Amino acid sequence: MSDASRVLNRRTFFKGDVIFNEGDYGSQAFVLQTGRVRITKTLAGGGRGTLGFVEAGGIFGEMALIDQSKRMASALAEEACVCIVITEELLTKKLNNTDPGLKMLIMMLIRMLRQAASKTPLPPDDLAAIAQAANAAEHVAAMRIEEGNE
Repeated sequence: MSDASRVLNRRTFFKGDVIFNEGDYGSQAFVLQTGRVRITKTLAGGGRGTLGFVEAGGIFGEMALIDQSKRMASALAEEACVCIVITEELLTKKLNNTDPGLKMLIMMLIRMLRQAASKTPLPPDDLAAIAQAANAAEHVAAMRIEEGNE
């Protein structure tokens, strides 16, 4: 077994799983190997709005881990996902070996992102439309399989 395979901690999430909630303290970040993750934020009226999506190869949850603040958004598995977990211990080891100027720049960028996200108006998610789109996509995939196109 290689050193990398012993060190990497992977987690699997299923469609609809909450990976973390807005307001939680972040002790882990995630690198998405497969699947898709929706990043959502609570709106003033109590609804939810989508900030964006993370695709395979993307990272999420890193800001709360780096600046030791509460999570500014929630992460939900849009489909089955496999993630590499970046622990606080691993990040601390990496950051301790990083140039202090670079660490300061990272912290400034995170602060700017948090401020921008807090001021960005989001439309509420149309949950019925999201469910309809998901069902349509599943139907198309099933039809392709039946037709032998996948």
